[in-house]
Amino acid sequence: MMEIYALITAAGRGRRIKSIFPKQFIPIAGRPLLMRTIEVIKDFDAKIKIVLVIPEEHIKLWKDLCTEFDFQIEHQIVRGGKERFNSVQNGLHFIPQDSIVLIHDGVRPLVHQDTIQRVVDKTIEKGNAVPCIVPTQTIRRIVSEGENEPLLRENLRIIQTPQGFHSNIIKLAYNQEFDAKFTDDASVLETLGYRINLVEGNYSNIKITHPADIKTAEALMVVD
Repeated sequence: MMEIYALITAAGRGRRIKSIFPKQFIPIAGRPLLMRTIEVIKDFDAKIKIVLVIPEEHIKLWKDLCTEFDFQIEHQIVRGGKERFNSVQNGLHFIPQDSIVLIHDGVRPLVHQDTIQRVVDKTIEKGNAVPCIVPTQTIRRIVSEGENEPLLRENLRIIQTPQGFHSNIIKLAYNQEFDAKFTDDASVLETLGYRINLVEGNYSNIKITHPADIKTAEALMVVD
């Protein structure tokens, strides 16, 4: 059985959240969001090794928070890069060959254990796995100025994290230069010709991006 690593990306500045703190450090139900995320990953498997990527200027803040909240989950801290792509590149240097790596957004504290299990199982079987959900809202595509058309929801998927990979292939994929078309880790791997394997995610696995998301996440923690 290959070792499992979780590469948690929390290098964003969170400008849309309108807080003096980066969003990954904002309290959710009385505890910093990033700690909640790390805990849910560690709860899946106590043997998972955690690699945490955060901006260099926030490393001291994070360490102070760990002391304040008596956060004792062992993790490797890695400096973030200019883009998320660069932050993942930095983190992958600490992921060994021949392992499984789960790349997860630090601001998704509500991923279900079943979702993680499906990602791990499919990654072991097929080399990669990406959780997703079917959109519940009607979606229209802009065709040209003044023209738009509906899209069939059955043919669309909303992509989540953690995205799982055999470390050898995702490390190879991240050897290439950054391209604006890279919207997630799967899109980076896809450029090497790999087929992406989708698995079922969970609807409460939201990415906390806007101020209203904090209240939503706290409510979901009660009922999830």
